[in-house]
Amino acid sequence: MKGEMKKNILLVVCLGIVLVAPGLALADCDDFGGFTSFSVSGTNTVTLYAGSTPMGRSDVQNCNVQPQSTIRLNKTQVCDGDEIMIDGSRCIVLNVQSLD
Repeated sequence: MKGEMKKNILLVVCLGIVLVAPGLALADCDDFGGFTSFSVSGTNTVTLYAGSTPMGRSDVQNCNVQPQSTIRLNKTQVCDGDEIMIDGSRCIVLNVQSLD
């Protein structure tokens, strides 16, 4: 009986890993360290640049971004669901795309 219980627990753990792993593997991330400027499309899509070269693009949730806004990254490696600061407010980034 104990052997069967261990087998069932192992099966459930493995199933959990299989269900969670694709989400981790598909999470989009990019290194935005060293960005020097940005442009805004609409009110929530931001493209970050290193000089005149586009580095990456992401959508910003819960914030309106203006051309004169101040963007501060909490870390250089930004992934879907991470927070950044825009004009002193916490904002969530989604759909991170590398443009390198």
